[in-house]
Amino acid sequence: MLEIVILYFLTKKIGVLATTKGLSARRWKFNLILAWIVGELFGAVIAVIIFGQDNLFSALLIAIACAVSTYFIITNYLNNLPDVVDEEDINNIGRE
Repeated sequence: MLEIVILYFLTKKIGVLATTKGLSARRWKFNLILAWIVGELFGAVIAVIIFGQDNLFSALLIAIACAVSTYFIITNYLNNLPDVVDEEDINNIGRE
């Protein structure tokens, strides 16, 4: 349940960031949810391979770490995109 609440707030942040970049907030929110699920499954599989099926707590921690890392990957990607520039900003260059 806590994971869903955290994911809710992270999707809100991604939506705001995507909007400032001029991209669809809904698309990037969906991308984050999809990447979160895939990252968590990937982390769980890798952890079970490494630690075995007896140590599920370690598998859960690695799965959550992989899921959170997908958030940072998407945030980094969006931060590297250029911001949207308004036409008014361009016309007001040098006028102050």
